[in-house]
Amino acid sequence: MIISKITGGLGNQMFQYAIAKSIATVRNDIFKLDTTAYETYKLHNGYRLNAFSLEVSLAKEDEIFRLRGFDNRIFNKLNFFKPKSYYLEKERTIYDDKVFSYKDIYLDGYWQNEAYFLDIRKSLLEDFKLNKMLSPKAEASLLNIKSSSGISVHVRRGDYLKHPEIGILSVDYYKRAIEYMKGKVENPQFFIFSNDIPWCKENFSFIKEVTYIEESESELEDLELMKSCHHNIVANSSFSWWGAWLNDYKEKIVIAPKQWMAINPKNYKWSPNSWIEISTMEA
Repeated sequence: MIISKITGGLGNQMFQYAIAKSIATVRNDIFKLDTTAYETYKLHNGYRLNAFSLEVSLAKEDEIFRLRGFDNRIFNKLNFFKPKSYYLEKERTIYDDKVFSYKDIYLDGYWQNEAYFLDIRKSLLEDFKLNKMLSPKAEASLLNIKSSSGISVHVRRGDYLKHPEIGILSVDYYKRAIEYMKGKVENPQFFIFSNDIPWCKENFSFIKEVTYIEESESELEDLELMKSCHHNIVANSSFSWWGAWLNDYKEKIVIAPKQWMAINPKNYKWSPNSWIEISTMEA
């Protein structure tokens, strides 16, 4: 059995689901999710995978305990008093093929590397379809996107302003990314997604072919709209990452920040090799 700990916002949850399904597929085994973190985790919007068309089982308390043992932050980190099935991610974004060799495994980590699940991409594209209709306003935005050479531009601010270790991407990053797209895409139309649209309107006056997405009812609708664009300019966000990765346009161009985290002493790399990386962080 494979059990994956689900925690964090929507993007993180999608990574944690994807690796579990991938391992289960390779091993012809079952996988379940441990969502008990949301009994105390109050950030973002809680557990969100139930908004997709995927079918999944939630792990029972005894199953979680058998594979994870006691849930203690210190013991987890030091691996004290933990069953052999408990597996804490060793290094962020670094592919670790050992996770595929366990008969039973409890996955505790973020697993932000497409190598874990690239082989089941087709299946994940189906799984991560919304199970409800878009709102009328989001549907109107979708029609606008599909009738153009749409390029999503994601700007993450808000909560990131309180996390200097993550960092805010500079306006220069977006200027350079947009100029690159203009040189590659005929008649580009830029669609701005952000948790700070007023800031974007104030700082993105240099974009002439622009539509600000302001009336989506949730981040789920934003994700659906972002992945429907032909091309993507992503922020340093797992949510933004999935918006681009789920884009199934064959000739898509994805631009991502080279410096994903402001503090990244080990130079971890979040972007797939097929994406174009541009540097710059806001000072």
